[in-house]
Amino acid sequence: MDTKERITIFHIYRKDGGALFLHPFDSPEKLASVLKKCKIKGKYGQEPRVESLTLFRNDLYRMIEGAVKSWVMEVRFIPRFIMSAAVFLLSYLFLAFVIRDPVPLADEILIGLGIAIAAYFLLGRRDQRSNLALRSRVELRTAVDRIVFEEDPFVREVEEALQRNESESREKIIRHMLDNPGSRFNVANEDDVKQMLSYLEKRFSTKDYRKHEKLISRAKEISRKESDVEVLSKWSESKKIDVSLFDVYRRVKKSYKQVK
Repeated sequence: MDTKERITIFHIYRKDGGALFLHPFDSPEKLASVLKKCKIKGKYGQEPRVESLTLFRNDLYRMIEGAVKSWVMEVRFIPRFIMSAAVFLLSYLFLAFVIRDPVPLADEILIGLGIAIAAYFLLGRRDQRSNLALRSRVELRTAVDRIVFEEDPFVREVEEALQRNESESREKIIRHMLDNPGSRFNVANEDDVKQMLSYLEKRFSTKDYRKHEKLISRAKEISRKESDVEVLSKWSESKKIDVSLFDVYRRVKKSYKQVK
């Protein structure tokens, strides 16, 4: 029985044809951990172009390289340190007893340290090409290659909402948020909306965002003042807020509360 945690990543097309991937891979280390421990699938609204998936996969490959490099450096640190220390000691003894000079101590220590540091980095480069590193790379890249994307109605609805927003002006989107503070998506899978919300919250969960989200949530039908639109417009423009995606985030959040 498969007991691995299931992780979903989402592909969403923007109005200009750009691809937006929502996923939990915010660092190489997090990517490696998820690939090893979880079962990953992808979902989309409109079928992604092959080049979009290829670019995304290549980005993950680059993150894997960083993750493997960090992991090998950590795992092999103690052996590499001990071997470098041994190189320093041997270098010092050789210079002290075989090559004599008027001021032995300072010269031998400096030269020995230089040789030891060089040995440390050379050993690190060797470790990156070791079988241990190679097996880890193959394992993680294979996990990425196994990710399969499938169409999903919820993702399609989110995608269409984002594209509609991107066809409108900033002020019109804000007015819509004020007039319809409780607007939600239709949700068939609670886990999907929960995961999408967690990815979006990384973008929109700062104190500043929460303050303005509360202003929107307090809207009562169409009774909002023009000053509210002006305040939100200035905020979104000055902070370079992706208002179209911010509205989608709000609606995903409302949808999750509805099915929770």
